Amino acid sequence: MLAASNDTGAFPPLFSPEFQRDPYATYRHYLNGPSLRPLEGRPGAWLLFGYEACVTLIRDNRLSAIRPASALIGVDDDPAEFKDLIDHSLRWLLFRDAPRHTELRKPMNRGFAPGFIERLRPTVNAIIERLLDKLQGIETIDLMKDFAYPLPVQVISELLGMPEELRARCVVLSNDIALWLGHLHRPTEISRLAQLAVGELESYFATIIRERRGKAKEDLLGLLMDAADNDEKLTEEELYAQCVLLLVAGHETTRNLIGNGIYTLLKHPAVYQELRDDESLLPSAVEELLRYESPVQALARTAKADLHFDGTDLPPGSRITFMIGAAHRDPRQFSDADRLDVRRAHNRHLAFGGDAHVCLGSTLARLEGRLAIYAVTRRFPKLRLADDQADWGPNFVLRGLNTLRVQT
Repeated sequence: MLAASNDTGAFPPLFSPEFQRDPYATYRHYLNGPSLRPLEGRPGAWLLFGYEACVTLIRDNRLSAIRPASALIGVDDDPAEFKDLIDHSLRWLLFRDAPRHTELRKPMNRGFAPGFIERLRPTVNAIIERLLDKLQGIETIDLMKDFAYPLPVQVISELLGMPEELRARCVVLSNDIALWLGHLHRPTEISRLAQLAVGELESYFATIIRERRGKAKEDLLGLLMDAADNDEKLTEEELYAQCVLLLVAGHETTRNLIGNGIYTLLKHPAVYQELRDDESLLPSAVEELLRYESPVQALARTAKADLHFDGTDLPPGSRITFMIGAAHRDPRQFSDADRLDVRRAHNRHLAFGGDAHVCLGSTLARLEGRLAIYAVTRRFPKLRLADDQADWGPNFVLRGLNTLRVQT
């Protein structure tokens, strides 16, 4: 059912199936009112709209990235049933504060340094060319299944030492964890699937790490193993947890950057042709695609002290979801915010976060996005959408397409 608004017309209710397909009319409505709104059905939980509000609060040191157990499962679920899932996820870098966050991030920073990532360019290009070679000459293809899915999982699997025969299974497990991570209400069955997925991935990494002990290798997993072996305050359980997090994050967000980006360009065919003809536009184009159809629509923090914001008193324990997708369409920050502009200057989007937790893999994601999008435009200059309606997935936080059928 659609909700009505006097100033913006009809808009889908938050988190409804219609909203999942196209959230932007709803975002426009909420951008016109108070920036802080209560989240229905989750006592003590709030939604934050507006670019300036998000930028201000994301840097507030009274907010914590640590999630209480109650925020990781459904309201009526028994925490004891999901102890393994809760304990594992709370070891993630994503859900830690300084100083532990800083200690965990230090060894991973080396694996994502610009120089290290630039050395991956030939590897990424080779994977892209192999995938596109298989699609050459086929009239209708699904770019999600045959390109956007396999590319980032092959890249991150290479960095983490995941054997090729397990990579297809890792996509399934990654999706199970991402669906749980991106669901605001944590349905019981989704949490159960995520817990099983975490356990299976941990067992894979335990085997890989055991087999690689004593065998030096200059990849991301090697750096993490060195940190654990050389007493950099990284326990074995934390090592497994960071590997799982990096696999999920390295696959899910980059896949959706590529899929959302190509879909958006095909909805703007003149821009698609521009990028094919002018490779120099790619850096700014990728930043604009990250803003316009962001693969990350929200992130969350918890108040660890009394907080007063936007006329509202928030006690410790209050949970705030930053509505990044709405902030990216805020006309007070972005001129003509609903227009795709691949030449947009000073594009300070929040797709990779905006505080000490800024995405560790942003350099790698940008590299993969630029190379992948340019290769597609070059290989398929007349590419067009095969379906009238986009097939958006059910994950609100990690927005992406289930399928992207195109005609070559």
